[in-house]
Amino acid sequence: MSKPEIDNDGFQKVKSKRVSRNKPTKIPSRDIQFDKLDIEIDVDKTIQRINCAIDDLRLSSYLEDIINSVSSILKERKLIEIVCLGLGHIAECNISKYQLALLLCLKDHCKPSKVLVHDPIFYKKECEVLKKLGLEVILENSEGGYIISDKAPTLVYLPHCPKQLTNNFLWSNWGVNLHNCLLICNSFQSLIDNQPSRILSETVPYIFKIFPHTSEETLLNNFKYTDIFNDTAIHYFTKENLEQLDPDFWVKGDKPTYENTEEFITSLMVKQLNI
Repeated sequence: MSKPEIDNDGFQKVKSKRVSRNKPTKIPSRDIQFDKLDIEIDVDKTIQRINCAIDDLRLSSYLEDIINSVSSILKERKLIEIVCLGLGHIAECNISKYQLALLLCLKDHCKPSKVLVHDPIFYKKECEVLKKLGLEVILENSEGGYIISDKAPTLVYLPHCPKQLTNNFLWSNWGVNLHNCLLICNSFQSLIDNQPSRILSETVPYIFKIFPHTSEETLLNNFKYTDIFNDTAIHYFTKENLEQLDPDFWVKGDKPTYENTEEFITSLMVKQLNI
């Protein structure tokens, strides 16, 4: 058996047998040590590189497109907060750096009361960078179980995150209050098109159930680096559509569990791997 190929983030690259528009899934490699919380990072240089990425984005039509889409969906409503999960190593990974740059551009445009970020693999110095950029770091790994406000819209950004994380987020907020959510993540439509319904209904039932009642705006992948925002879409749920659903639709079970998968980092894995 050939040796697994490991990328710069310490993730094993996995090639899907199914042709898909999604980028390759990244799962934690068993051979990688996760006890790198104190790795040395030049905070000032990292912030400088992130600011350069912001400048790149501001010159792109991609940023203009996503801001126009968000503004059109929100209309006169103002975001109360932005929540971003799963950014990855912002100091080491070019993709993560630009995804953070987009988050900061959205923060600058939407001016929410707060912006919260979490990834169980963040280094301590990366948390310092994020705080200096005006972001609030969530310390606990809730596995996507963040509950949004019922007072005003929340933008939830899950850049190239595992579908299990998205499924957990939907489970945590299962109800009509989903109309207060703008969800930027991998395209639901692409997921439905590329995987069997039977598998999706069993493995990510909340994505599968909400999909027919989801409005999705696909974002043209026209940024100069095409592996950063590929397959990204904005999903939203109109109050009118959600209120028409039978009450039985909103009955939910226990928190989802997942078998035979390593692409999704659970809180137990964090403890076991000393992340």
